[in-house]
Amino acid sequence: MAKATKQFKIGERAVGGIIKVDIIGKSVQINCLDWNSKKVVSSATGLTDDSDAYRKLWMYLGDVTSSYHADKILEWMKSKVKFEKELW
Repeated sequence: MAKATKQFKIGERAVGGIIKVDIIGKSVQINCLDWNSKKVVSSATGLTDDSDAYRKLWMYLGDVTSSYHADKILEWMKSKVKFEKELW
C-alpha cells in the first residue's frame, strides 16, 4: 500500500501558499494550506483507479496554482502511484 506525504511551499502562486498532498493506497488528498495558520482553505480528493482521476486532479491544481507547479506536483504524484488510463 503506497503511502506518501509532501508539502509544496509555493507562496503567492498558490491558494494559501502551501499545497499538501497525502497519498494513502489509491486515495489522493490535496489540501491548500494557509501559509501562516496552516489551516486548510481548499481541498480535493481522488482515487487513482477512477478513469478521470488524473484529469480532475490536474484541473483542480490548475485552479489553485500555476500550470508549472501543477505539473511538478503531478510528476511527484505519478512517482508514488499509478493512475488508470483515461478513456477519452
